[in-house]
Amino acid sequence: PLDLVTLEARFPERLRWEESAAFDARAGAVLARRRRRFGPLVREEQILPSPDPATLAAALATALAERGFRDLDWTEGAKQLRARLRWLHRLEGAPWPDVSDAALVEGVQGWLAPFLAGRTKLTEAKALEVGPMLRALLPHDLQRRLDASMPARVDLPGGRSAAIDYDRETPTLEARAQHLFGLAAMPPLAGGRLPLQVALLSPAGRPIAVTGNLAAFWKGGWAEVRKEMRGRYPKHAWPEDPSRPDG
Repeated sequence: PLDLVTLEARFPERLRWEESAAFDARAGAVLARRRRRFGPLVREEQILPSPDPATLAAALATALAERGFRDLDWTEGAKQLRARLRWLHRLEGAPWPDVSDAALVEGVQGWLAPFLAGRTKLTEAKALEVGPMLRALLPHDLQRRLDASMPARVDLPGGRSAAIDYDRETPTLEARAQHLFGLAAMPPLAGGRLPLQVALLSPAGRPIAVTGNLAAFWKGGWAEVRKEMRGRYPKHAWPEDPSRPDG
């Protein structure tokens, strides 16, 4: 056995101090330490009282990436924004950012770490909503293009609106049939390059038909749906031509 004094005397070039920050699973937080190493061996260790905030943020971002970002607040809006960006990246590539799992992990220091300043714990990261961070990847002109070509919601007659679910094989809008009366066709997505299907719901909120061409459905398949729904829900309106505001 060799004591520290002997090591310092015989191998001074192999003793060094280093500072680093890393996630500590037991603490559930990032801790910054100052270590004295002899090669790979840690001889001394101290907790740094005032570490560099950027270093802590970078370490927390790495920890969140390693945990699959499950500690962040993935609201429905954030999930849909990510899906919209995935569609546009698939259709056009650059300049739309790649928001796949692998890309988000690889670029975590760019899109996530800046929002973690002053935070060290996983629970503190939970307070951050992902949506604004993903939207910050886009310059203003792309944000406008995103909202114009891939709207989050579609205006419906009567002052209503309905959300589009982009997190499907085909983007889908769900709405009660009565809320679609007066709408002749659905707006095109991405300049008509991406189909939008409509799931019509009964007054009870159950699916009664799905179509990728609302105008053709009103002229064709609607007649059979109307016959069945009039008998089941006689108190609701079931016009012959729902594409017209007056039926």
